[in-house]
Amino acid sequence: MELQWLGVWDYSTFPKIKPAKINLSLFGRLRHKASVYVAKVQYDIYVIYKFVTCSRFAATQADEGADMIKAVIFDMDGTLIDTERLDMRAWKVGAAELGITIDDALIHQFIGRSNADVKDILEAHYGKGETADAIFARNIELHTEMAKTDLELKAGAAECLDELLAAGYHVGLATSSRRVAAERNLKTVGLFDKFETVTFGEDVAYGKPDPAIYLLACERAGFAPEECAVVEDSRNGCVSGITAVCHVFAVPDIVPLPQDVADGCEAVLDTLFDLAAAVKAVR
Repeated sequence: MELQWLGVWDYSTFPKIKPAKINLSLFGRLRHKASVYVAKVQYDIYVIYKFVTCSRFAATQADEGADMIKAVIFDMDGTLIDTERLDMRAWKVGAAELGITIDDALIHQFIGRSNADVKDILEAHYGKGETADAIFARNIELHTEMAKTDLELKAGAAECLDELLAAGYHVGLATSSRRVAAERNLKTVGLFDKFETVTFGEDVAYGKPDPAIYLLACERAGFAPEECAVVEDSRNGCVSGITAVCHVFAVPDIVPLPQDVADGCEAVLDTLFDLAAAVKAVR
């Protein structure tokens, strides 16, 4: 299992594994130089353990002919609702009004991130101060106005939700957006009543690509992560789901997935029309 793309996390949020019995010699050049490094080793052990146990679980379920996946948890922006293109327009229009240049590469870094993370990225690029604050504030205003009239569903969104619900899957939502914005947008496109459980950006301390939001979404759904599918469009969202040890189905939107992330997904699909069949095929 490839682990190098898992990234750097706040390891205090991960399950605690007693380090006393860890044999670091098994890891070759890895040495016990700092507590944070031990935490990384502990987490790698945890991921490997989860991978092995999930594989055994999968084999058992396949033998019994049972569905391995019990719940399907969706990202919202760029996955169910075509907000990413709208947001790109809002960023560019807002920046232009302020006489500031903002390029696609910078905007792409915002995809799948929480508002707090987006502000950090802006400040890293423009420096802390009025410029970053003004761009962010104007984007929120423009996005809110545009969303009242310009929101559209992604192809197959309503159909796949209905098919999964009819087939008996638990259907949940895990979005980096805050509750007020998410509920408003879901009502606008007619999806508000489709979800049995919902998890919003403010419900967790760390946004995607940290796994916290999907771990909480699985808990709220009442299923173990290995029994849950995650549906995502972005690199950050996919890494969040993969690190939570869920089955990740990617439907890339504006930015193609890096190959190492795509390799960690259960499947990479062209549209949501393909999703229900792909989920049902996992046994």
